[in-house]
Amino acid sequence: MRRLSVLLCALFLTVTAVPASADTPPEPVPGDRPPLGITWATGDPYCVHQFGEDVVKAAADQLVASGLRDAGYEYVMLGDCWQAAQRAADGKLTARASFPSGIPALVEYVHSRGLKIGFTSGTGAKTCSGQAAGSLDHESLDAQTFAGWGADYLRYDTCYSVNGDAPARVKKMADAIKLTGRPITLEVDDYDRDQSPWLWARAAGAQVWRTYKNATFNFGYSMGSLDKQYGLDGYPGPGGWNNPGSFTFSYLDPAERQAKLGLWAVLNAPLVTDMALAADVTLPAAELGNPDIIAVDQDWAGVGGHKVRDTGWTEVWTKPMSDGSAVLVLFNRGELASPITTSVADAGLPAASGYRVRDLWTGDETETTGALGGTVGRHAATVLRVWPANVPAAPRTSLTVELPDSVPPSQPVTATVRFTNAGSTPVTGAHLQLTAPAQWQFDSPAQADTATVAPGATWETAVTLHPSATATQAFKMPATVTYTTVQGTRTATASAEAPLMLAPNPPATNGLLNTQPWISSENGLGPVERDSTDNGHPLTVNGKTDARGGLGAHAPSVVRYYLGGKCKQFTATVGVDDRGPAGTLGFRVLGDGVELEATGDMRHGDAAQHLVVPVTGVQVLALAVDDAGDGSAGDWGDWLSPYLSC
Repeated sequence: MRRLSVLLCALFLTVTAVPASADTPPEPVPGDRPPLGITWATGDPYCVHQFGEDVVKAAADQLVASGLRDAGYEYVMLGDCWQAAQRAADGKLTARASFPSGIPALVEYVHSRGLKIGFTSGTGAKTCSGQAAGSLDHESLDAQTFAGWGADYLRYDTCYSVNGDAPARVKKMADAIKLTGRPITLEVDDYDRDQSPWLWARAAGAQVWRTYKNATFNFGYSMGSLDKQYGLDGYPGPGGWNNPGSFTFSYLDPAERQAKLGLWAVLNAPLVTDMALAADVTLPAAELGNPDIIAVDQDWAGVGGHKVRDTGWTEVWTKPMSDGSAVLVLFNRGELASPITTSVADAGLPAASGYRVRDLWTGDETETTGALGGTVGRHAATVLRVWPANVPAAPRTSLTVELPDSVPPSQPVTATVRFTNAGSTPVTGAHLQLTAPAQWQFDSPAQADTATVAPGATWETAVTLHPSATATQAFKMPATVTYTTVQGTRTATASAEAPLMLAPNPPATNGLLNTQPWISSENGLGPVERDSTDNGHPLTVNGKTDARGGLGAHAPSVVRYYLGGKCKQFTATVGVDDRGPAGTLGFRVLGDGVELEATGDMRHGDAAQHLVVPVTGVQVLALAVDDAGDGSAGDWGDWLSPYLSC
């Protein structure tokens, strides 16, 4: 069945869709692949942004005219508040006045455009908005009503479930839908609660379930959702999909759009754009309709996409593909461009003499012997698909610039430029051109040349700069290398960026470091978390929590803070978190690279240790968690009440 599912997905993506002349048959197996479409109000469960049949029809028309329908975007979904607050005299759901032609006519229009239509209801007597009728005790009637209208999708919220009865209420609706004989995809929408529907929604009869309680309309909320997806890669698959949130593109710049689309595709997430705030906005069809990204999202090879590397600001995610290739997302959530290191090993690809590499946003095709890293801009991602195959293509190259974690604003700084040839053929005539950051001047030439960069070799050169006056702006130095390959002349670009090493703001909330920005962080499993650990779990050591919170880390881990010599003492209580009952680890505090305090090895159940560490004169404070040399499985360590006195 799984092989057939993959084949159907492939055919869907390669054959031009033929619009239906009347009712479009719903997909034979609800949830066989992640849904693609457009919706309203998933980021607004409170009916602030009203909509009516005119904008629904306009959206259907836009999906057709933009080519997105033929690319696979088939659903037009009505969010909360399409229905009236009260039911009709016969008990049936009715539409608001903004749907004067009636729902059957609207369904017929959407179907006539070769699209499918979805509605919203809920497990309670009211939906999440509190302003529209839900389906409690009307499940059979509502299922028959939706099926009679020709509905293809139902988003079902759980806001008014009580005493953990959401699974039973969802199953009651799923059973009622099944009895109608119409295949309607059912989504569990868990707003503002923590019902963990991925644990039970499939068994209850749903095909899609929400995995993040908040809207993901901006970059910050999108990243909050991404963090909650770690560890959930075992739940999606044909017939059921994690839904980390829809897209409201008016809040995302192009780089953020591409990053989110690439990450959501690797997660096999629904690609649904939310028009809640601007129903007449023009969809970014070129990005939404990227066939390479859609192919990743719709492909299922039996294993979900997952994170394989995390250094705090940068991450690497990967997903196997059914044809033996793999996708890698090099993601930078930070505010400055940053180098990211990865290779075919992170993708789990088999050993081969060469690999074909396709950049899914630029379409550029190169070849590599294994290395895949490079520099990625702020809030951006490079999305690569890699096949173990030798191809006649230009060698893949990477351009990176190494800088200090922070740049002193009134002292010289040295930048080391590295240009690497990761392919199997040489690069010749490489020419480097650097541009000085604002407020800085070069002490050496801003250009350099090299004759040949052999396969697997790196050309390295260093430059020194000094500030023309005390710098006040972030250090940003564009770099470009032009070079020649067997496939012609090419260009590699990067931006070397680092924050100025300025004294921190006075500590807020009693100087707790879990409320302060850090310079950098690295973590063994998932990101370092503020006030939680292991994907949002409370920090708990020997059954006790700390009201002031802290930092949750997984060994090996290090978090660095800039103190600028302004602080006197660091204190914290440390221990092995209860999430790791077999955990063994140790804590270390370092100042400017020198060990100031160490706990030695600790096991789960050991008494927490209270650290008091003088830090007078320290520029950079590092908090490290080590794995005790026996592997890092289950090694969750907590820095409770990490307090800095300045």
